[in-house]
Amino acid sequence: MTEPTDASVTNGNEQAASPPTLAIDATGLMFWPPGKGLAGIPRVESFLVNAALADPDPCVEAVAFRSSEGKFRPLAPYELDHVAVGPISPHQVKRWPGRRAALSQAFEAVRHRPWDKRETDRHLARTVTNGRKGVAYQATRLLIRAYRLYQRARIRLGAEPHAPGRGTEAEPGLVLISHHILTQQDRSAVSSTTGTLAFLCHDLIPTLRPDLIGTGIGETRFGSYLEQLVRSGAPAFCASDEVGATLTDHMRKAGIAAPVVYRFPMPSILHETASRMGATSRIETGEPFVIYCSTIEVRKNHILLARIWQQALEEGVKLPRLVCAGRWGWMIEPLRAYLKDHPALLNSVTFTGLVSDEELIQYYRSATFGVFPSHIEGWGYGASECLDFGIPVIVSTAPSLIEASGGLMPAIDPNDQAGWYAAIRKMAEDHGWRSSLTERIARQHRPTPASASWAAIKAGLRESAARRLQSNSRKSV
Repeated sequence: MTEPTDASVTNGNEQAASPPTLAIDATGLMFWPPGKGLAGIPRVESFLVNAALADPDPCVEAVAFRSSEGKFRPLAPYELDHVAVGPISPHQVKRWPGRRAALSQAFEAVRHRPWDKRETDRHLARTVTNGRKGVAYQATRLLIRAYRLYQRARIRLGAEPHAPGRGTEAEPGLVLISHHILTQQDRSAVSSTTGTLAFLCHDLIPTLRPDLIGTGIGETRFGSYLEQLVRSGAPAFCASDEVGATLTDHMRKAGIAAPVVYRFPMPSILHETASRMGATSRIETGEPFVIYCSTIEVRKNHILLARIWQQALEEGVKLPRLVCAGRWGWMIEPLRAYLKDHPALLNSVTFTGLVSDEELIQYYRSATFGVFPSHIEGWGYGASECLDFGIPVIVSTAPSLIEASGGLMPAIDPNDQAGWYAAIRKMAEDHGWRSSLTERIARQHRPTPASASWAAIKAGLRESAARRLQSNSRKSV
């Protein structure tokens, strides 16, 4: 696996007069409702987009895919407002398109988004009028609606919403695409531009364990689209060695040359947020509890924990309360049925639903220990976040979870209910063992700064772009 450094990227490439633009795709992040807590892949994509926005390098930008053009374009002002969570570099402000272009880009974006059109019109009108209301605001709303109806009529008549060649922004040299591009409807639209793409390989779960993710068309075609990207020469960025090795092995079995894989350290995003808030110290609570932060879906194996807490109730064993933080996902009918059949279980198990960063930080600061019994993972943020906040966590034997917890924590087969029950009881009752694990974390684990993750990803993108330029130069000779 490649772990690039700035030195390795720049040597031999200093003759390039104008470095190619490196772009982070924010398309997927646009589909996450503003103001909601981010988890998993959206959290990573938010980190990447905001790192690009804050980077003073003029060759780095954030983009979104325009379906009607089949191209990536810089974010419109209202899109920047949607995704930005910190300071934006001045060079990004200069790249904001004019208001006429912003209306055009905004229409194109919202045409594919599940937002209420009236709310969208109000949002865009506020953007164009700088938040001022009155006659100008109302007139702008009417103009936006008229523009949307005009574009819809052109599309129905077969006209192109944007004439080719009229855009003023150059396309980026290399785009790190969002998970949405890879797994949803836009992925086929960019198939002709795969030579300019890189991708984050979070995992290969749809290919390795399709029984755990449903049967939607996006999932069934996941492997073939990965293969298409790798054939085109797109490099992969992986947070774990396990995923990188699995990707390489999958391509070998498919008869495809191994991709260039860049390993980057997963950033401790939540802990960094807590540090800025001055909220990393331990909080002692009156009632001990166990934390499991994850979307509630079949592969996360919440049903194993429900059975264990039910077993404890039946045996008269007092376990700490189990707090499951995360939104409800898919294929959880067996869990819902189990909870319905054992209603007393909800007296000792809490499902919080989606929580904000501030709430999640409070949970980590006060939890007694964590659990993460997932069947398969690409990383397992809940495990590494436990270590970031200094609390022990029991993980499953999924290789990526062992990697995410640094091999420091007890690991048990996700199908071994007896083993999990024994470990949870020991963690709850054996204060000496739990303290020894806490001390091990303090000695051997350090949260990963977001800046270190961004530096590794940016260096990999630079190196990939340089390789592509060299390859194109050789072909043209």
